[in-house]
Amino acid sequence: MRSGGRGARALRILRRVLGMAVLVAVLAGAGLLLAWQLPRPISVTSTIGALWHRHSDELGAAWNRETCDAGVCSQDYRRGSIYAATNGFAHIVRDDAVGEAFDELGGVVAVGLPIAAESGSADRPWQAFQRAGIFADGSGTTLVRGAIWQSWLRYSQERGGLGFPMTAQHQDRSGTTVQTFVNGVIYVRDGRAVPTISDVADAHRRAGGASGPLGYPKSTQQAVGARLVQEFDGGEVWWSSGTGAVSVQAPFLAAYRERGGADGTLGLPTAEASRLEGGAMQSFQGGVLYRSDSDGAILATTAGDIQSRYEELGGAEGELGLPTGEKVDVPGGRYQAFAGGVLLWHDGAGVFRLDGGNFATWAADPARFGWPTEDSWIDDRGAHQAWQRMHTVLREGRLLTVPQTPVDGSTALLLCDSQCATDSWIEQGARGAGFSKIVKVGYGGSGYLAPISVTGAGFTESVARNLLTLPEGDPGVVIITLGGNDASLKHTAAEVVVAEEHLVAMMRQSYPNAAIVVDGVMSRNDAAHAPRRAMDAAVTEEAVRLGVHAISVAGWVSTYSAPQIDGLHLTPEGHAKIAPHYADALRAALGR
Repeated sequence: MRSGGRGARALRILRRVLGMAVLVAVLAGAGLLLAWQLPRPISVTSTIGALWHRHSDELGAAWNRETCDAGVCSQDYRRGSIYAATNGFAHIVRDDAVGEAFDELGGVVAVGLPIAAESGSADRPWQAFQRAGIFADGSGTTLVRGAIWQSWLRYSQERGGLGFPMTAQHQDRSGTTVQTFVNGVIYVRDGRAVPTISDVADAHRRAGGASGPLGYPKSTQQAVGARLVQEFDGGEVWWSSGTGAVSVQAPFLAAYRERGGADGTLGLPTAEASRLEGGAMQSFQGGVLYRSDSDGAILATTAGDIQSRYEELGGAEGELGLPTGEKVDVPGGRYQAFAGGVLLWHDGAGVFRLDGGNFATWAADPARFGWPTEDSWIDDRGAHQAWQRMHTVLREGRLLTVPQTPVDGSTALLLCDSQCATDSWIEQGARGAGFSKIVKVGYGGSGYLAPISVTGAGFTESVARNLLTLPEGDPGVVIITLGGNDASLKHTAAEVVVAEEHLVAMMRQSYPNAAIVVDGVMSRNDAAHAPRRAMDAAVTEEAVRLGVHAISVAGWVSTYSAPQIDGLHLTPEGHAKIAPHYADALRAALGR
């Protein structure tokens, strides 16, 4: 019994000791906890302390003392931390999504000190650090780092900056490092970050981005006065407040630069290049570049009356089609050629549309026609053109004048040399044969080959080249009286009949319903006129071979005793003597 009493007492004593130990331990732990939760002192002189005093309500009490290590000072608070370089500014890192990412990434060691206060909204905060930017939104945080981060910082104020990242930094299909932002894209090429920003980035994106024809940016955007330009591997993007951002790329880029680029006559692009039938086009402030699929040629129309008229007529998809040349200045005006014709501008008169053939004849001798007064028009007679000095119609390559008096079946058209000067035997004979209207195209000294003074070429070549404008219409007869001057210039009969054949063919083409008469060469029977008689024989024999009417007048001066002025040309009395006989021959040839 005693011994048991002593054991129970010992147990009670042990319990008391253990209870006291537990109580002491609890009290000690509580004390430690209380001590840990007690506010730590905050400096009133350090950069960190000064910043805390301005934001104490936001940060709360300090968890620990301010410490400095390896040039970095910091202090933690209930709702954030303050970091500062020992010789720099202090910034807060809040206890939010940005702060959590900062800690998870490794803090100052990983991303460096904060270099600015946190920005953004409560649901989209971001903060800049020395080596990275941390951006947070409802889906998490995105890091912008390295060369891309330095580029982002550099252009943070450029036309609104690049804004929040939309993707993490990654490699595209070509292996280029890239990161996309709300307001642009940054590419890393050869270790150098090159951004596209704002409207320029939009234009690049519309063109297919780096995988499109523009490719990657070669340099950052540059200011050129009030304009911006950025160069890409495959072109340029120009921006202005009036045009927005528009790219110029192959195939138009080289032609644009050749014309002075943005500082040339074309100015800035106003629309992207687009396809059209047979080619492509791109519009600029001062004109349009056109490319033809057929030959790859790039030509321009430039601002002014010609371009305005061209656009009124439907531009490249209208009746004129693509340009085939650029504006050409001529005295008093200018012109531009297109696939379907030419636009010709004259100061004070405006712009007129000419078909190619009529324009070619005008260009050979503008003074002969004057300026156009109307657009070309086409009917069953041919391509008409009204000029200041005449009205012409181009039919199957032949240029004809439209006379005030119609050329019809009562008309005799005379192509002749000086033999038909004044009231000649030819003219009188034609009237005597029943042709009441005479249209005479006569030039002294001319022939099939002998040159007309005003054209510098013979009748055949002058008609072939439209240097002469014959009358348009449907004459009853075309009478050709040439050859005497060819004989005088000693052209061989073989040369002359070749030219005769060509001239007759052109008369048949121009006047398909008219009878064609080839006269020989008026001459005497003496030896002095032997070359003229020989030429008479050559041209009349060729006419018969060609199937047209022929009238030989060889020796008629002697036969009908017709007086001459100079041994070659008849006097008025001589013409009157010959005329009746020629009228008889003409009636006989034509069956009238």
